[in-house]
Amino acid sequence: MNQNKSIDKFLEEFISKAEVKEEQLNKAVWILETTGNADAADLVASLSNEFRVMFSDEKAYEDLIYFKNQNFSDPLISRQIDILIKQFKMNMLPKDILKDLSIKEAALNQTYANFRSKIDGKIFTENELREILKNEKQVDLRKKAWNASKEVGVILAPKIVELVELRNKAAKHMGYDNYFDMMLDLSDISKDELFNTFDDLKNQTDNSFSQVLLDVNDTLSKWYDVNMDELGPWAHKDPFCQMDPIESPNLDEYFKDKDILKISKSFYEKMGFDLETLIKRSDLYEKEGKNQHAFCISIDRKNDVRTLNNIKPNIQWMETLLHEFGHAIYDLSIDKDLPWLLREHPHVLTTEAIALLMGRQVYTKEFLQEFLDVTDEKVLDDVHLGLKRRQLFFSRSAFMITEFEAKMYEDPTQDLNNLWWSLFEKYYKTSRPENREKKADWAAKYHVGLAPVYYYSYLLGEVFASTLQKELLNIAEDDKIWKKTAAKFLKEKMFSKGSYYRWDHLIEHVTEKPFSSDAWIEDCSN
Repeated sequence: MNQNKSIDKFLEEFISKAEVKEEQLNKAVWILETTGNADAADLVASLSNEFRVMFSDEKAYEDLIYFKNQNFSDPLISRQIDILIKQFKMNMLPKDILKDLSIKEAALNQTYANFRSKIDGKIFTENELREILKNEKQVDLRKKAWNASKEVGVILAPKIVELVELRNKAAKHMGYDNYFDMMLDLSDISKDELFNTFDDLKNQTDNSFSQVLLDVNDTLSKWYDVNMDELGPWAHKDPFCQMDPIESPNLDEYFKDKDILKISKSFYEKMGFDLETLIKRSDLYEKEGKNQHAFCISIDRKNDVRTLNNIKPNIQWMETLLHEFGHAIYDLSIDKDLPWLLREHPHVLTTEAIALLMGRQVYTKEFLQEFLDVTDEKVLDDVHLGLKRRQLFFSRSAFMITEFEAKMYEDPTQDLNNLWWSLFEKYYKTSRPENREKKADWAAKYHVGLAPVYYYSYLLGEVFASTLQKELLNIAEDDKIWKKTAAKFLKEKMFSKGSYYRWDHLIEHVTEKPFSSDAWIEDCSN
């Protein structure tokens, strides 16, 4: 190796190529997600493979290890070296494996984007299925809608298992037991600490969850005129039992004639954020072939940030818009003078914390009063209780999915649907539905196949969001966080830093104390 080669020259040469390739890939991903086009899927597969291959160069990896051992005093250089080494570890694979991963993931993405469920031969969008689960009183139709929401799993399951086995092969090539373990380690997450944290969160909120569950089941049995032992996931307001199951149907009434995009703009304007350019670049409404979910993407780590949504005038999409725009303001506020490699969040949990924090404001009295002129005290009191129910039910989903992924990657040949429902019974304290033996309900969950080893970040994000909520209310000296003083704090202490700090060090920098679950447990226990 040429030991005279400077780290500056190495970074300049490597990053200039990576920057161009990532932007090309992100633009192709955007086309695929907004159209479901087969040619776009092929392009994504090709560019994804090219990008991965860049991080599989053995000579470049040897250079990085050499540079790491030089112990540079400049923290910007040291941080970039650490990030690159992790990125290389993820991709130091035979080229045939890298290519196969890219092709299979793009194909899975296309299948998911194009799929539409059917009830009695009629096609339904995901929004329409969710609308049935939110508002329909007829039990038979609710059951059909819930079953339809799982149809995609049967199609995706064999493709996902193939990917799991391929990902495991890649992880073992790098010396890990499986892909789940590798992804945690390369994300600076200790597996033992993660599961210990989740056990602690569960144990400290189990009594609250049990009490809430009794109230929920009593309410649902009255709503649908069935015995409690006849209740099942079909009685919940979403396909995966993550929302407040007894959220007031009246809440959507306040949104049905409202321009929720306009409300979102107003919310962020009160914090000093201008969303006009972001909105123009985004794809906001339903169309054929488009991904039915929502996400935010930074195309170039500069100013080209976009969100994909499928807006409907209801509280769920109000929350989702604030959530995705929360990701966007984070990306747009990262210091553009940072090196390209540091111009993103240090871990998905930090950007999820902001997105979740913004989204949850919809379920506060203050938001409903200010942006929707709600004055009914019963509604305002209920939405406050509903936020606690949402946190408790969502946390059980996060516990379940995280453990499911860990065990799936340990043994993808096992009966995965049985594993899915066994964990459902464990965490939800509820019996599994009947006749699911030959189904693949687990594969209907988007993240299991297409955002692997990600779901734990949502709950860690919720925990951090509760800490931030308390901090921002103190800073704003108000009962709401959508204030310019709160935004200034977030931009200066958190957003602008990009990946300058590791995620846990960033949290300590922002809150002046280590990561803590105290505020979240308090939110769920009051």
